[in-house]
Amino acid sequence: MGRQVKCPYCETKLDKDLAIPYKKRYYHEQCFNTWRQEADHRKELLQYICNLYGLTSPTGMMLKQIKEFQEDYGYKLKGIELALKYFYETLANHPREGDGIGIVPFVYDEAKRHYIKQKAIQKSAEDPKNHKREEITLIIKKGLRKKRGLVDISTL
Repeated sequence: MGRQVKCPYCETKLDKDLAIPYKKRYYHEQCFNTWRQEADHRKELLQYICNLYGLTSPTGMMLKQIKEFQEDYGYKLKGIELALKYFYETLANHPREGDGIGIVPFVYDEAKRHYIKQKAIQKSAEDPKNHKREEITLIIKKGLRKKRGLVDISTL
């Protein structure tokens, strides 16, 4: 049993021998993978914003908006990126200078539904065994008609 170290991601103690070392810090395996994934998503988002607006680095306002979306709305970095892709690529809108990424809260849920639907379509196309047809059996009953006698028009 080695020395106890503190995981910088979840801030709990763990055994140094079981930890994953990274830049003089020690992580749980799951914490390290989660942290790495978040870092990758952040890089991808910032790269997409730079490509979209033709910048070398995002402006301070954009970084503030990203932070605000994460803290106030609980949006994920990948979700923000996909919302921007949905608005600018799928809906074919053009970015305006000075607006930042303020459109995200308005299209986030719509983009989420769109990508969930796309994923479901892709999944169903990949696995044809999942195609289940519902069989509906209709039973047509012959109606029991009451036979009426002849009607005498003169009595009406």
